[in-house]
Amino acid sequence: MQSLTISPETAAHAAAGSGATASDFDTQGVGTQGAAASPGAALPVQPRSFTFEMPLFRPGVQVQEGGRNETVSHVVLRRREMVVYLVGREEPVRPDRLRLQPSKFTTARRAEGLNWFL
Repeated sequence: MQSLTISPETAAHAAAGSGATASDFDTQGVGTQGAAASPGAALPVQPRSFTFEMPLFRPGVQVQEGGRNETVSHVVLRRREMVVYLVGREEPVRPDRLRLQPSKFTTARRAEGLNWFL
């Protein structure tokens, strides 16, 4: 079984969120040697970002298709495929044919205050 070699900084970052310690991760052979030290050397793993961007198709959003501005009517997920229906059209459109400014999302957990009372 192969082990994943990561940098000490990444191990500390991963340990902070999982309850483990940095010594639980294999950091052997990673340091100042660089990625081109030897062909069989493991590359250091970059820390995972907790933010990402993706288009958010929802009813009423303005999109561009073929240079024309259109409005999303509704979105359907079926058989592992997403199709977007536009206002005034019978046929669905694949999302990769539409242009929409991506929205930013985060996967990091944030503590939220209690905003309701029993």
